[in-house]
Amino acid sequence: MKSWRSLVAVLGTAALTLTACAGGASNKENSGTGEQVTLTLMRTGTPEILRPIFEPMIAKFEEANPGIKVDMQDLGWNDATTSIGVMASSGTLPDLMYHLPSEVFDLASKGLVTDLTNKLSPKLKEDIFPALLQAGQYEGKQYLVPAGVSPLFLWYNAELFEKAGLDPDNPPKTWEDLLAAGRQIAEKTDASGIALFSKPGGGETSGLYESLFAGAIGGSAWDPQAKRYLYDDSKYDAKALQTLKFMRELVDIAQPNVVEYGRFDTRTLFRDGQVGMAFDLIHMQNQIRDGLKDGKFRVAELPAPMGQTSTSAISAGGWFIPTNSAHPEEAMKLLEFFMETENQIKHTAYGSAPILKSEAATYQGELWKVATAALKHGVVEGISLKTGALWTVNGEELQQLLTAQKSPEDVLQAMRERHQEIYE
Repeated sequence: MKSWRSLVAVLGTAALTLTACAGGASNKENSGTGEQVTLTLMRTGTPEILRPIFEPMIAKFEEANPGIKVDMQDLGWNDATTSIGVMASSGTLPDLMYHLPSEVFDLASKGLVTDLTNKLSPKLKEDIFPALLQAGQYEGKQYLVPAGVSPLFLWYNAELFEKAGLDPDNPPKTWEDLLAAGRQIAEKTDASGIALFSKPGGGETSGLYESLFAGAIGGSAWDPQAKRYLYDDSKYDAKALQTLKFMRELVDIAQPNVVEYGRFDTRTLFRDGQVGMAFDLIHMQNQIRDGLKDGKFRVAELPAPMGQTSTSAISAGGWFIPTNSAHPEEAMKLLEFFMETENQIKHTAYGSAPILKSEAATYQGELWKVATAALKHGVVEGISLKTGALWTVNGEELQQLLTAQKSPEDVLQAMRERHQEIYE
């Protein structure tokens, strides 16, 4: 939990964000030749990376649409939750915004997000991979258009594979193969077999468990009708315990002190050659770009149990139009513009698997081949209004598992009992 001092700092940042947005959700300026619409745009993330991507696109859009001006505003991930709450309560959300499904769906449940079901062009809907389009749907309506997505991948160090006597052209495809490869790396090199994170925050270990369980059952871990995880049903005892036991076995081939590591930390371990493999999203490429180009680092789909097909839960973020927008038609035009193949390719550079079929067709190389295959095999990550609470439980219990404080059986029972309180 944040200290009061940290909370005050966050609220101060939120106030600055509100000041930047107040009165600016949409406005009109007298350009001398008539009224000009000004749209506020917010792409949550790292401004110094995002602005070089979006500012040229915005200039091109404004040139093609002289009656529309786009005011891009910055909002970092750390301040997003508080700031969005402040903006939502005051009706000053931007005209077009990028964020994550759980918070967008929460806003949608309060009537604060525009239903885009019948507003998206047929061409765009057809071009988006079906599982990804579904990732933006809540209660049967399209509230979010995915623009940044990723399954989990298995990243591996080809040089360490060769040193360990493993074939880098034949990465592990099953859980059993992965454990064997990890042991061989640990025995024959100075590196650990795999990078493993166990910090409970951010849904990281929950996402790993959900993906591995999806691979074990060959489908989604989430029941959208019941709004529950399938592993909370006793019918899935065997698969849930199989997954938890595998995660516990990963500790034996991982770096020491897994409790000290989150996913951002394990990226550094992998980049520096301290581990031979890592589970991570497509954002790993930003840490290892040079090594990826020269073949030192490679990528494969997430391994699955023997006899199963690789399956990963797909995390997503995307565009939505708040209902407080005074110019939703112009905001929709900007959204469709950003989703054009050429522009989505530029956006993908920030860290995403392909969103569009047309986009995927333009990419070459192992990473994009693997990413496209993973999307076809992947399933939508379970998202509901209670996702945050469910992830918190998973993170806390999985940390107990990975630090050997609880058995897989005890962790499964605790997760189910605590989840039931949330479901109710």
